[in-house]
Amino acid sequence: MDGGYPGGVIDLRLHRPQTRLMLVEQTLAALQPGEDILLVFRERPAHLPDYIRAQYPDRFEVTAVDTGPEVWSLRVHPLDTDT
Repeated sequence: MDGGYPGGVIDLRLHRPQTRLMLVEQTLAALQPGEDILLVFRERPAHLPDYIRAQYPDRFEVTAVDTGPEVWSLRVHPLDTDT
C-alpha cells in the first residue's frame, strides 16, 4: 500500500480520535518536497483537506485516493515552496 508514498502511509484508523490531528500536524511539519504521504481513514475526512489548506496555505496539495465506503484516504503532496 505504501508504493508511491515515500513519506509513508499513516493508518489513522489505528489511532484514537483525540490524537489523530496532532499526529497529522506532526507529520506535515516534517514532510519535505517529494515525500508524499497517504492518510487512511475509516470515515470520510470531511474537514481535514480544508483544515490543511487553511493551516498550511500553498504548502500541500491534498487529493482523495480512496473514497469509501469502507476505506477513505488522502494523498498529501508537499509543494516545493522555494521556486
